[in-house]
Amino acid sequence: MSSSINGTIGVMVCRRPGSPPFAEKHYLRELSLAAEKLGMKVFVFCPDEDAGLPLAQAAGNRAVSIKGYRFHPDDGWISGSFPLPDVIYDRCLHGSGQESAAAGEWISRLLQQGSKLWSRGLPGKAKVHQLLKRSPLLRPHLPATIRYTGADSLSRALLALNGSIFMKPSGGSHGRHSLYISLKENHTALLQGRDRSNTIFRQTIPAQELNTWVRSFTGRRRFIIQPYLQLHNQDGNPFDVRSLVQKNDRGIWSITGIAVRQGAEQGMTSNLHGGGTAYPALPYLISEFGEEKARAIMDTIWNLSARIPPLLEEGFGRLGELGIDFGVDTRGKVWILEANSKPGRRAFVLTGDSKAARRSVEHPIQYARYLLLRQLRRVNT
Repeated sequence: MSSSINGTIGVMVCRRPGSPPFAEKHYLRELSLAAEKLGMKVFVFCPDEDAGLPLAQAAGNRAVSIKGYRFHPDDGWISGSFPLPDVIYDRCLHGSGQESAAAGEWISRLLQQGSKLWSRGLPGKAKVHQLLKRSPLLRPHLPATIRYTGADSLSRALLALNGSIFMKPSGGSHGRHSLYISLKENHTALLQGRDRSNTIFRQTIPAQELNTWVRSFTGRRRFIIQPYLQLHNQDGNPFDVRSLVQKNDRGIWSITGIAVRQGAEQGMTSNLHGGGTAYPALPYLISEFGEEKARAIMDTIWNLSARIPPLLEEGFGRLGELGIDFGVDTRGKVWILEANSKPGRRAFVLTGDSKAARRSVEHPIQYARYLLLRQLRRVNT
């Protein structure tokens, strides 16, 4: 094989209602079309019993196919059976521990049978925060973060943070299940955020009922607690800055694009899944902070975006792309909010940044080709 290498990418997604039965249909369609132009083939499969790969096999007994879907420009999504992929691209956004376990088992089985993993995932937000905090450069940009472990941790956080905190799941949630708590002088607690279904809520309860309410809200999921940062624009709408950083056709990290995501005023978060919209970053920041300060903010975001991916790889293994979310408070200070190893890229479509939108889809294919070519060179030397 040469630089015109042909290969297959199996995109693993969690099964969801609909036809075909998965989310991110637009992205996966664009990915399939980009792959064709770059000499690769893409199919999509779900890590469950319907896809056909035996999860308990005798040693040496190789599965020959997986049931899944491919996109055809004329016929849309077509179901079929496909050879085991050369590369596994994990886009499974787990909705439960059961889905997470099933996906892990499938990856393990496919790796045993010769497939290559496109990228590892990241652990929970608390572990990512602890690793990034080791860097003197990053530490000033990281909000204080503690694990929620029950009533004692909640009480300590409220006391240390002057009665106002922000809670979110330790695993990725696209803004769902986020919670702002503010203790009031009349022995009540203001609760504001998004529930499991991503619906905005706002209510006030007696402070003595807070621990019981939060325990019910968090359920069995792991949560982290952070200070409530003033991350809103002059009109009171929350916003953050998404930096998409990806490996290119040489396996080198590059910043694909940067965009502002703005949410609804009462929503507390600015994720596009929650009904937010996106804007070109620099003009938005200029309108908020003036040109000189806005350019300084962008320089900081560019520098942090370049530093974070190598550090995360050192701690957690090889990665292929990251969506890094930055907050900018009302004084213009930049905060590192989180890093997501399975980022969306719709912001660049919404902003009209066609170059970033195109590269955001092409880079995963190019990096898959790079991995296969590197593997081939090793075999032939």
